[in-house]
Amino acid sequence: MAILTESRPPPVVEVLVPSAERQARMPPSRGASTRPPLSALLVAVAASGVAITWSAVTHSMLLYGDARAHLDVARHVTDALTPGLAQLGSVWLPMPHILLAPFVAITPLWHNGAAGAIVSGLCFVYTALRIFSLVEELSSSRLGAWCGMAVFILNLNILYIQTTALTEPVLLAFMVGAVFHLTRWMRTLEARELLWGALFVFFGTLTRYEGWALLMAALVAVAVWARLADRRHKSPRANLMLFASVACYGLVLWFLYNLIIFHDPLYFLHSDYSAQAINGGQAKFGLLATKGSVWNSMVTYGWTVVDVVGTPVLIVTGASVAALAAVRHPERRRTLFTLGLLAAPVLFEVASLYAGQTTIRVPQVTHDMWNDRYGVVALPLCAVAAGVLAGRWRWSRPVVVLAAVAAALIMATSVPLTLADGRTGVSQPFGGHPAVAAIYLRDHYRGGDVLADDSTASSLIFTSGLNLRDVITVGYHPYFAEAIADPVRHVAWVVSFPRDAVTTDMAAHPDRFRDFRLVVTQQGIKLYERTFPPASAGAIPAGSRGGF
Repeated sequence: MAILTESRPPPVVEVLVPSAERQARMPPSRGASTRPPLSALLVAVAASGVAITWSAVTHSMLLYGDARAHLDVARHVTDALTPGLAQLGSVWLPMPHILLAPFVAITPLWHNGAAGAIVSGLCFVYTALRIFSLVEELSSSRLGAWCGMAVFILNLNILYIQTTALTEPVLLAFMVGAVFHLTRWMRTLEARELLWGALFVFFGTLTRYEGWALLMAALVAVAVWARLADRRHKSPRANLMLFASVACYGLVLWFLYNLIIFHDPLYFLHSDYSAQAINGGQAKFGLLATKGSVWNSMVTYGWTVVDVVGTPVLIVTGASVAALAAVRHPERRRTLFTLGLLAAPVLFEVASLYAGQTTIRVPQVTHDMWNDRYGVVALPLCAVAAGVLAGRWRWSRPVVVLAAVAAALIMATSVPLTLADGRTGVSQPFGGHPAVAAIYLRDHYRGGDVLADDSTASSLIFTSGLNLRDVITVGYHPYFAEAIADPVRHVAWVVSFPRDAVTTDMAAHPDRFRDFRLVVTQQGIKLYERTFPPASAGAIPAGSRGGF
């Protein structure tokens, strides 16, 4: 006889897949959407647009000599004696110029500086939105996110810098984008977020050398966090390899570029136009007091950050970092990792000053200004720290907003440091008054090539309004060597700056330039014109030149 038994379903055994297991161990967090609200976008665009409009109306987009030089470097890709990617240079990293190249190809956008405002403005808007999302990711508070974004967009120094072709806004965009995705990866451990973070670090390493510091910090953060949060067999190693294979590739490309173009993978480090060479010359004149001095390096960069970020914001930032580190919170560890990533480029600035690879002059130390804009690198750290504090503790929100407003008002009562540096500091383009020679060249130019060393004469070349294909500079191989060896045959004009390649050759071989007459001289800057028409010199027609 069949024995009837009650049919029962097999016992349910809950099996947590690794992702679910990780989520069970981690505190609940809704994180942040990758898409900030439309209102945040509108506010960021409005802030950028107002600043760009002011800069255009006041003719402030081209105050910096470096801004003009960046526009020229990007323009060389399409308008040069030998156009192409080989003209991206050897010391400045290429990504900002690659982004500028499509815009500077349009001549009006090149000459009025609007090309730089377009690229930097877009980067400013993206950075503001990512700061918003990053604060919301760490605090789960939209009001905190608004406070963090306010610290960023109310800063008058970054508002001015993002109207120019300077490279800092591009760096901030890639830096904050990378940290945002890495912070999300720390919560989800999704490979997609890790890859996005690696891609942004990749672009950052090709933008400014502070991006290399971010890469080093990110490698450590990924390795440590993967070991702490993901205990699957070999998973930490796989995460690190995945991240490193993408993030480090920018360095590989840069070394290869220098090897292929200049036959030396470290050409950017020790060429005649490198920071090492330039700052070495400054050291001879006692203008590099930070080299070898930790104290001078910290004081110099500290004053830079005070002037660029603002004392009220810095006070709130210090209190925020201390509170976020000391007060127990489920997200404390992830927050500290995030702040550490944002701090890496700041520490790099101090280390670079100590090593003598960077020169910064601040009024409080040298009674002068130069490269003070480097202080904006600390702004995302301040904005995120203050925003997260405001998101977690409601009482701090008015304090953060008041600090941001107070810093803006203090800057507005005088002239923001970055703007003052462009107007009257060493960073302005008219040291030695090259505009005098540039205007003469523009008004009297009737054809023929111009011989110049664009490492010193970039602002003069830009102001002259000439097509870059009519200027033979150091980067044009072999034309520069041929022109400087026989200038009478190849060029109609010669521009010399103190101690540049042209001046050095003129001193060594004065007979080569006997058929040129001096037409302009101003504080060491000299402009020479050939004394007979181009036809009688047997100049090479432009159409017969080769190229890459």
